[in-house]
Amino acid sequence: MAADNVTIPATGSGSATPIVATDDVSTAHYQRMKISNGEADSAIHLGVYAEDEAHADGDTGIVALVQRSDTPANRSGTDLDYEMLQVSGGKLWVAPLGFPVTVATDVTRPANTTTYTINDALADTTPTTGGFTFTSAARKSGGSGVITDMLVSFEEDAATPLQGELHIFDRAVTAITDNAAFAISDAEAKTLLAIIPFTLTDNGNQGVFQAQNLDIMFTCSGTANLRFLIKVKNAYVPTTNSSVITFTLKILQID
Repeated sequence: MAADNVTIPATGSGSATPIVATDDVSTAHYQRMKISNGEADSAIHLGVYAEDEAHADGDTGIVALVQRSDTPANRSGTDLDYEMLQVSGGKLWVAPLGFPVTVATDVTRPANTTTYTINDALADTTPTTGGFTFTSAARKSGGSGVITDMLVSFEEDAATPLQGELHIFDRAVTAITDNAAFAISDAEAKTLLAIIPFTLTDNGNQGVFQAQNLDIMFTCSGTANLRFLIKVKNAYVPTTNSSVITFTLKILQID
């Protein structure tokens, strides 16, 4: 059986036969090192404890070196570099389960009061290429999130409020001219993420609507944006030229 430890001759003053703690592995001796708090003749170990060992006053350990950062940000040179943990006020910065954001887009109707037919599109004067955009719906290109709420505000105060649907896509689609029949291609239909119906109610000087607890998960394609088109669902009669309808989404970004 291999014998651990080695006795060596002393030099200078001290024990005549000092013993060095070693581990004999196939006749090769590997020196054992005592990790202590640095005090002479100390048996206090430095942060090496048995599982479920009780805390005691005077326990020692190695301090983790972290960086104070009141505003967390990347500190290393590039992606995949090593980087220090960051704290502020004694609390470690960590990413939450989701990043709540609010995104809103205005759509300005053409300068007319032409009645809409059911299933027509509502759009701007010159159809926005790719459809309307919810910019930075996700944190990054190809990112994901959950739409929790939608609010609609229309500055018109019509006697018969607008009813419609918001069609949300994960990428750009072909824009539809205002007051033209709402139609998308089969390929575009496959990029449809959600259809959210809305019926505005009179709010005094405008029509408003809110949808809560939608729980619509999405993943953007090629950008951090979502696209949308608007379908009219009643014979809506506009009362104002160039009126603005605003769509607002509350989103929990999850990656």
